[in-house]
Amino acid sequence: MYNFIQIELMKLKRSKIFILTLLGAIFPSFLLFLSAKFGEFTETISLQTFLSLVNMYMSLIFAILLFTIIMSYLFGREYNEHTLKTILTAPTSRGMFILTKYAMFLLWILLITVITCISGVMFGYLAGTTGFGMNVVLDSFRELLFTNILLYLTFTPLVFITLIISNLVPAMIGGAVLTFTNMIVASSKYGIYFPWSCPYLISSGEILEYTTNYTASYVIIIVTFLAGLIISYAYFRRNDIPL
Repeated sequence: MYNFIQIELMKLKRSKIFILTLLGAIFPSFLLFLSAKFGEFTETISLQTFLSLVNMYMSLIFAILLFTIIMSYLFGREYNEHTLKTILTAPTSRGMFILTKYAMFLLWILLITVITCISGVMFGYLAGTTGFGMNVVLDSFRELLFTNILLYLTFTPLVFITLIISNLVPAMIGGAVLTFTNMIVASSKYGIYFPWSCPYLISSGEILEYTTNYTASYVIIIVTFLAGLIISYAYFRRNDIPL
């Protein structure tokens, strides 16, 4: 798997999608910085509040769209570049190939998390926020990291769909639809039952405001992850995939 990951990292050096996702990770912080500069906040806010807003916008809006683009690129690239046939005719395990893709997906998400946190601190400083402290930064990073890892677990069913469609455009449209759906559902009483809303509600602590036992949200995430992983792994290994 290590060799496969090295190859994937080398491919990213020439990828415009990679740069696009890094810019996307910075965007929530930049928007809040502009809001602060143009007087959208009636008073000076703390860094903790600024980073909490960054995490909320990232988790509920931008992350889903970014993760969809990343997932579609990683799992559909060989289809679009017509190189999958060459790769699979080599002594390469199909199972190891798709697991490597999942590993790369996670690594990419971790990088997005770091970039989002760093940009949040930088733009928070430029916006003139108060209450700077390492504990504030670390708490915000832990919250966003936990959210993104949980969100990563919910994307396995979408991987299965990507393997079938193998096209970036429908995936981006689907990601946009899922993003808007998430924005609506997350603020409703059904948010704790929607896999893509649960991660933020759990990590931010907002799930405690619901009267329903939040264990259901963890179960939904785990079931979503396992179901998507099993069907995507089985599909890629056993089916005749169009090359």
